[in-house]
Amino acid sequence: MKSLIMDLRGNPGGLLDQGVKVADLFLDTRQEIVSTRGRARGSTKEFYDEAKQTWPDLPIIVLVNDGTASAAEIIAGALQDHDRAVVVGAPTFGKGLVQTLFPLGEGVALKLTTARWFTPSGRTIQRIAKDEEDQANQAAMAVIADTIPGAPDKESSDSALKERPIFHTDAGRVVRGGGGIVPDLVVRPDTLTASERDFAKALGSALPEYRDALTSIALEAKKTHGVKAESFKVTPEMRQLVYTRLRARDVQMSPSVFNGAGTLVDQQLGYEIARYVFGRPAEFRRRAANDQQMQTAMGLLRKAQTPKDLLSLARTTVSAATAQN
Repeated sequence: MKSLIMDLRGNPGGLLDQGVKVADLFLDTRQEIVSTRGRARGSTKEFYDEAKQTWPDLPIIVLVNDGTASAAEIIAGALQDHDRAVVVGAPTFGKGLVQTLFPLGEGVALKLTTARWFTPSGRTIQRIAKDEEDQANQAAMAVIADTIPGAPDKESSDSALKERPIFHTDAGRVVRGGGGIVPDLVVRPDTLTASERDFAKALGSALPEYRDALTSIALEAKKTHGVKAESFKVTPEMRQLVYTRLRARDVQMSPSVFNGAGTLVDQQLGYEIARYVFGRPAEFRRRAANDQQMQTAMGLLRKAQTPKDLLSLARTTVSAATAQN
């Protein structure tokens, strides 16, 4: 084992002790993993690593996004604060409340927030929000604001991250607080182009028919052995077959709208064929090749021999990106 990518994107987390146990694998004895702070007596606690890590020389990258929450954020925050991993992706959801249930009898109970989770550097994981819906909207906006050309919040998104309170890791690196985990390298996922959005709008409620078309073509490719190599390319003829099957299912869409999303359709059809013909590992490899966050992580790990190398590369990459902006 030479390196490790821990993909926590879309991971909603779980119980506090689960996050502590995972972080324990990669930290050293007596390093703090997370703490809870509250006003009630007994609500303030610290959780520490209990065993020496097994792979101290293993470079680690943690991938996160707006779907990373709860215990998954504990892991990302602990490894980042102790300079044990480089965090790559988009700012996380920000779910860090300790809630206690008080039974009131006859199937009625009161759920009361009694504490918040904090990373070792002192950052609160919980976002400041009116409610969970507002919290989700904040997390989503942090992801999409920089990826849609002309979006009104494009400038405010960058400035908002820079205006967050500053904290420091064990080695003195700057990390940002203010709720959720802000990655060391903010790499936002690609969003749909205008033409691809037109395609998605035209599909509307016919998404199941679209998925069926992709799957049926993939199954035929498996049955006929028409695809020989995992590195196959989706041909215009294969893409046209998707359109033909949509029209056969009474999905109304002009050829120009469909062809405008050609790159997207090719990617999704390619994933489906790879899965059915070569297996899920092949599908993952194909997806990874088009995943900007994954490619950034892999690029760093190819150059890093040690955790120290990885941190240095990440710092250099951040500095170069800052200079360009």
